[in-house]
Amino acid sequence: MTAQDGMTAQDELSAAETLPDHVVRLYRDQGFVHVPNVLSEDEVTAFRAASEELLRKETPTIWGASEDVAQVHYVEEAWLKSGTLRGLALHPRLIGLARRLAGGPLRLYSSDVLVKKPREALPTMIHDDEAGLPLANLSRTLTAWVALVDVPVERGCLTYVPGSHLRPDADRQIHMESFDDYRPMEDVWPGFPWQPRVSVPLRAGDVAFHHFRTVHMAGPNTTDVPRMAHGVIYADEEATYRPGVQDQYLTHFQPGQRLEGEKFPPVG
Repeated sequence: MTAQDGMTAQDELSAAETLPDHVVRLYRDQGFVHVPNVLSEDEVTAFRAASEELLRKETPTIWGASEDVAQVHYVEEAWLKSGTLRGLALHPRLIGLARRLAGGPLRLYSSDVLVKKPREALPTMIHDDEAGLPLANLSRTLTAWVALVDVPVERGCLTYVPGSHLRPDADRQIHMESFDDYRPMEDVWPGFPWQPRVSVPLRAGDVAFHHFRTVHMAGPNTTDVPRMAHGVIYADEEATYRPGVQDQYLTHFQPGQRLEGEKFPPVG
């Protein structure tokens, strides 16, 4: 059984339709928004348990050069490895909110379990998602960052740079062929150091949505509790493959070919 069982298209519509217009405008103006209470307490419990089980079965990937400098541990393609977590990535409320904020049709691109270990994980580097996506033909792509535990600032909540998704091409690193291409944000965007930043602490069950060009980062986890969340990326329905970093799941596509198939389902 998944947490999606018993839900209907009406759940999806209700979530989107009850999102006030000013929240949608806020997302489009600042490139991120916090939506509280997207998941119920029971859903959070089920998704957290499934995430913990997956972490026991899989060897998490390290975001960082080694364990000594790990920023995040994660399990890729979580929705393909757990029926329960499939229910999270395709949750009608999550999809409804994502479509409303994006303003157009989307498809599920990826779903990762994200963990910051207590007292160990370092700050997450400053970045946006654009350069790290092996995709082209994007404009609406966004991430739903789903908190499965309370995530105060001390536990490593995300911090965003408001309006950074609207910066000009000259101030963006649009694509990376490999991680060797990575450039620090202050080199890509000389004005970055003087930009305001907003930290967004979340309660378990809250979701922070951010645009794929929004600059963001996260602090260390200085608490005794693991920071556990899911990052679910919903890409433009028209997204196409562009060879780049972390494209091992896409190499059966030809460059420029539109994403399709059961691993990249349209969500409206």
